Amino acid sequence: MWVNNHGQLWVLESAIQEFCKRYQLPGIYRVIDWHRAIREFFIPIDREDSLSTDFIHADEAEASVAQLLFPEMLDMKYAVDTEGDSLLPGGHFDTSVDPYHRPQGWQQGEGQSAIERSAVPEGIVGCPTRASAEKAKRPIAAILKYLTLVHDEIMENYPAGKIPPVKKISLRDPKEMEPFLKEPMSKGWKSVFELPYIGQINSL
Repeated sequence: MWVNNHGQLWVLESAIQEFCKRYQLPGIYRVIDWHRAIREFFIPIDREDSLSTDFIHADEAEASVAQLLFPEMLDMKYAVDTEGDSLLPGGHFDTSVDPYHRPQGWQQGEGQSAIERSAVPEGIVGCPTRASAEKAKRPIAAILKYLTLVHDEIMENYPAGKIPPVKKISLRDPKEMEPFLKEPMSKGWKSVFELPYIGQINSL
């Protein structure tokens, strides 16, 4: 289980898909974009410990999380409030946790907004000056609770040493898979990289 933090999710999704299609090794493989998993806790609501702006980038949300989890790495004297520069009419692309349920996620396009170097050379899109550690407590508590739930469900169904049925999630012969499913470095074990690839292999 990979826990991702705001950005490059598509790289991890591609890696999981490529690995599983290529090797067909039975297992549970997941990537969780943690801020999206508990998006409701990042959406502003009418309460004192709520964020006042939507999650974008290096903004109130991220600065609040940083103040709660690693305050020594954050120097708020450099915080400034900024705004991105849209080059097309808005409403199509959502922000970082998809709070508006718009037709496209922010990562599904390029060119519709000015690049950060031009629009926000500070590297900030949003209002970090509004941040506080208190505002991050509910989102952090929520993601810890959710990750615990996911972990416990997996371990309950597939405790250490048990995997999903080979026939149900792999096109390979279960007999062929036996050496690759043994404990690493145990007698008869083989590395997954010894499996012949399935599908087209791109070479440079």
